[in-house]
Amino acid sequence: MAFRSALLIVATLTACGTPPESEAISETSAALTIPSGVWVPNPLGAASTVSSAGGVDLNNPFFSHTLGTNGRACSHCHSIASGWSVSTAELNLRFDLTRGLDPIFRTNDGSNSPGADVSTVAARRAAYSMLLSHGTIRVGRPMPANAEFELAAVDDPYGFSSAAELSLFRRPLPSTNLDFSTLLMWDGRVVGGSHDEALVNQANGATLGHAAAATSPPADVLASIVDFESNLFSAQVYRFGVGRLDRGAAGGAAALLTQPIVGGGGVATQWTLFDGFAGSSDAAKAAIARGQALFNTARDSGNGTCANCHDVVNVGTRLDGRFFSARVSLPSRRTPEMPLYTFRRISTGELRETTDPGRALVTGKWADMDRFKVPALRGLASRAPYFHDGSAKTLEDVVRNYELQFTFVFNDQERADLVAFLQAL
Repeated sequence: MAFRSALLIVATLTACGTPPESEAISETSAALTIPSGVWVPNPLGAASTVSSAGGVDLNNPFFSHTLGTNGRACSHCHSIASGWSVSTAELNLRFDLTRGLDPIFRTNDGSNSPGADVSTVAARRAAYSMLLSHGTIRVGRPMPANAEFELAAVDDPYGFSSAAELSLFRRPLPSTNLDFSTLLMWDGRVVGGSHDEALVNQANGATLGHAAAATSPPADVLASIVDFESNLFSAQVYRFGVGRLDRGAAGGAAALLTQPIVGGGGVATQWTLFDGFAGSSDAAKAAIARGQALFNTARDSGNGTCANCHDVVNVGTRLDGRFFSARVSLPSRRTPEMPLYTFRRISTGELRETTDPGRALVTGKWADMDRFKVPALRGLASRAPYFHDGSAKTLEDVVRNYELQFTFVFNDQERADLVAFLQAL
């Protein structure tokens, strides 16, 4: 697809968010379906999205702004322009285009605190600074009952957090490639009797919370949303300086339709997406293949590889659902705009500082402090920044964090190769 057409699609979805709802839509539904395989530009090239349902149906309630009371649709936080998540580049554009009035900019969870002043453009820019700079939504979570720890101190630059509601700033996870994920949410707090049931519960919770709905949507509406997002598959398909990633290799989204769910339960599984680029005379393609080899085999001092944790082959989440600490919440990584919490272990008096306790606020277990879901990795180029808190602005920042925190050792060429691989996913 021509880039001009793709840009038009992105502009339509970004600026409008939701197609107008009228009887005319049902009569012209074909015109409101984005063809499967559409290319969507991003800073590094273009990503593609395919749907096993045959196309991206803009009539789906995923795009409806009328399910809640604040004008939001699922698509406001899960935009095709940003790999079905959000990116700070897109968020800042939306802020500028709407003077901070786009539906994602709402005080129930988009602002730094619920009581933030949003009376002027300047006030809104300050109120939504975490969303604009980190791409994070404020998740309010209470201290769990009967926890092994208590809240000892709070340093919240926005003056809101307490044991009743801790402010946790987290990136919206992509609503695509969901068939490969065994966990929902960074902390795994949404569950169900089956994966689809968990997705229904997530859609319902998002409508009641993020969209501020007064009541739950009808069951058929929730089922339609889950069916829509469960059929989406996305990945980078074109890389500037490289070309097509689905020619001579298995990049792009189409191959995900037939990708088996294969994982090693923490064993270093072997990714194969770019085997076809190995030894290429094209330097950029050869770099991607070398980066994949490093992802598969490079070990830290604990003998772990990238593929040990991201063990669902060619996708990147973890099959056994283990929660993991990337040591992103350490106080040493805290920047002034992030809250800092001090917790005390009741049995020993041990103190721990963290910007986000992660899974521990769900289980109440001290051992779950700072642990999060292992995320999928396809389509990274569309949705900077990275980590649950948006603290890594680039993929090179991600790699350097693992070098610092997990003692991986890469020279300049190896680091560049690994980044090239991640950019091609």
